[in-house]
Amino acid sequence: MRWIISRTTWLERMARRKQPAVDDVTARDHAAMLVRAGAPWLRQAREQLATARRDGKLAHGILIHGTGGAGQSALALWTANLVLCHESGAAPCGRCRSCVLFLAGNHPDFYSVELEEKASYIKVDQIRELCAKLTLRSYSGGGKAGIIDPADKMNLQANNALLKTLEEPPEDTFLILAASRPDRLPRTVVSRCQRVRITTPPDKEAVAWLNGELPRQDWPDLLKLAAGAPFRALDLAGEGAGELTGEMRTLLAQGGSGGALDPLEIAAQWSKDRPAARLAWLESWLESQIRERASGSDVVNNNHDFRLPSADVGVNIKSAFTLLDKVRDARQLLESSLNTQLLLEDLLVQFVNALAGRTAGRMEIQG
Repeated sequence: MRWIISRTTWLERMARRKQPAVDDVTARDHAAMLVRAGAPWLRQAREQLATARRDGKLAHGILIHGTGGAGQSALALWTANLVLCHESGAAPCGRCRSCVLFLAGNHPDFYSVELEEKASYIKVDQIRELCAKLTLRSYSGGGKAGIIDPADKMNLQANNALLKTLEEPPEDTFLILAASRPDRLPRTVVSRCQRVRITTPPDKEAVAWLNGELPRQDWPDLLKLAAGAPFRALDLAGEGAGELTGEMRTLLAQGGSGGALDPLEIAAQWSKDRPAARLAWLESWLESQIRERASGSDVVNNNHDFRLPSADVGVNIKSAFTLLDKVRDARQLLESSLNTQLLLEDLLVQFVNALAGRTAGRMEIQG
């Protein structure tokens, strides 16, 4: 296994390098994501995938999942690069013609599906188009790879359309699904995939890595907000969420303690002051609250009430996830919305009602 360790060490050095200077936007995205895939906490997953590929045991369907921002998207791209590489090593060689094309963002046998602009779900037509392309003969004479990310955003029809390709994959063709909520995928899809689970690193290691990327004093707070996922914490910092933590917590605590909050007034303020960063903060805060409060309950049962610290206070999990989905939808619509204030008003009316316990469930806010 010495060859794995040596090449993995090279990947971790790559993770500390600055992003290569590439003119094409797609190429820059690929380069940055492949650098992220070399993060140290992804080593075990990389070795698992590379060993399976070398031994001819890599499944044609691969599900890479973990906490949002832990690295599943980067690892999915790295895996696609791995299966298309002409070498059978512990990592993409970066030198063969296939790797050069992949890094440039124009490999003819690589396909990807993601959420379309303003869309909340991956549609059946997107999956049908992907599956049709994967049945075509390889342009480069090698393998083919397709990525669906986020796979847990496929609607029911899209999942059904994917099944035939998962059941009868073309030769040397790999479908890679990246997800943060694998429980939202049908069992028929999950059972046909090799699962690779990404675990978040211990907080101390994550903070050390983050400080290596960008020294900050508030990494522990941002990491908690990101549910321990370093890439998500890094993205939150870039979105300006760290500077909002004190203000947002004060506001939420006021609402959770029964204080009067005017959603229309808040929306007016937010629309003029970093609305994107505030929604990013709100999404991550909701995720962390749900995970923390639901850790001892049956999250799969959407009708189950889990209890918060006060014995007479609970929140319906289905209601909590519905609110989280609304925040995510608002983030997607924010840039295209003609009236940011109206968009925020619609969201914040529901959120303030939830804080005040005027919905089916009640939320208790912790600072």
